[in-house]
Amino acid sequence: MYLLVDCVLQRNVPRASSFLCRVDVGVESGYLPASWSGLSVDVYVPTVFENYVADVEVDGKHVELALWDTAGQEDYDRLRPLSYPDSHVILICFAVDSPDSLDNVQEKWISEVMHFCAGLPIILVGCKKDLRRDPRVIEELRKTSQRPVTPEEMMVMMMDMDMG
Repeated sequence: MYLLVDCVLQRNVPRASSFLCRVDVGVESGYLPASWSGLSVDVYVPTVFENYVADVEVDGKHVELALWDTAGQEDYDRLRPLSYPDSHVILICFAVDSPDSLDNVQEKWISEVMHFCAGLPIILVGCKKDLRRDPRVIEELRKTSQRPVTPEEMMVMMMDMDMG
């Protein structure tokens, strides 16, 4: 099962919005769990390993929902797989304002997740959707002949990888 999510992260979202998470290098994933837990986020601090837990009710049953946010840097390639056992869902996040981060989904993250988490549902999350039409972002990307990632490009990538 695969799901595509195009989102803008918001502060003060109920903690029940947590998921298991795999985030690309350069995507400021430290904002994800902090914003979901209602914390104020003023400064980005790169993630090495973060764990957030929320108690939620699903179909009348108590569920402990955990978000494990792991480092994407190459230095942590051997450590990161230790966080995969007992996962039930994988979120792969990339930044809409960084086409390279979507390329990394295909070039690195899908193969790693398929190797360590075969058969688990994968949710592809396009973060920073609000920057897709930001003139400053568009101009900065234009300098390198790039543009923000579109929902259509996300779908094409998923179809090419047989994710959709």
